[in-house]
Amino acid sequence: MNNEKFGKFLCEVRKEKNLTQKELANILHVTDKAVSKWERGKSFPDISLLEPLSKTLDLSIGELLEGKRSKKKENEDLILMAINLYKKELKKKRKRILIITSVLLIIVLGITYLVWHFSQPKYSDSLAFTQEYIPDEGNIKGDIDTARYVALSPDFAIGANQYGYAVFIDPDKAFLRLKKDYKKGIQLIKEEFHCPTLSKNNFICYLNLGIQVTTGTKEEQEQAHFVSSFLDIYANSFSDEAIYNMIDRTASSRPNIPSGWAY
Repeated sequence: MNNEKFGKFLCEVRKEKNLTQKELANILHVTDKAVSKWERGKSFPDISLLEPLSKTLDLSIGELLEGKRSKKKENEDLILMAINLYKKELKKKRKRILIITSVLLIIVLGITYLVWHFSQPKYSDSLAFTQEYIPDEGNIKGDIDTARYVALSPDFAIGANQYGYAVFIDPDKAFLRLKKDYKKGIQLIKEEFHCPTLSKNNFICYLNLGIQVTTGTKEEQEQAHFVSSFLDIYANSFSDEAIYNMIDRTASSRPNIPSGWAY
C-alpha cells in the first residue's frame, strides 16, 4: 500500500465531506497532527481506526486501502473479519500487559516493604520489661521518678529490664504518646538542629540535642527537655548495635553535627 496515495485520497475525501483535520481527529479520538501525518504520507492509521475512518468518510475499507473509489465490495467482509481479529488480539495483549505490570508492581512493593521492615531497628528481647522499677532495690540502676511519667500519661508507665535499667513497659505506646503530646518540643529540636523527622529509626538526634535547645518559647523548651529525657529511657529498649547504627545513619544525613555529639 502506498502511503502517499492513501494520504492524498484521504485528504480529498475529507475535504469533500467539509471536515477539517481537527474535526476528523476529534471523531476518531486522535490528534490533528496524526491526521496531518496520514495525509502527507508520513504515517498510516492504526488498523483499529480503519473501520471508523471509512464510516466517517462513507467509504469501504477496501476503497480506503486502495486509495481510490471502487464498486468492488466482495472483500469487505474479509477485511472486517481481519480487523476484528486484530482488535481481539490487541485487547488480549493489553490485558496480559496489565496483568504482568500489576504482578510486577505488587512484587516491587512487597520487596520494598520487606527491605523497609527488616531495616527498622527492633527492640531487644533481652532488654524488655521484666520487673518493677524501684530505686535502690535489687539491681535497679538510677533514680527515675516513675510517678511523674505516669502522671503525665499512663502510656509512660516505666518498669525495669533484667539488668535493672529503666524501660517503658510498652515502648511503642509510649513513643506514640510522646509524638502526639510533645509536638512543639519535637518541632523545636528539629528546626534548631536540623534533625530528620522523629521516628523509631532516628531518635538519637533528639535524645542528645533536646536538652541543648536555646530558641523557642519556655513551653517549647520544656517539652524539648522532656523529649530528651524520655528518649534516654526509650533507648534502653535497644541493643548497642541498633543504637550505633542509628547514630551512623543520623550523622550521615546531617551536614552540621555539633562537636561532642555522640551517644
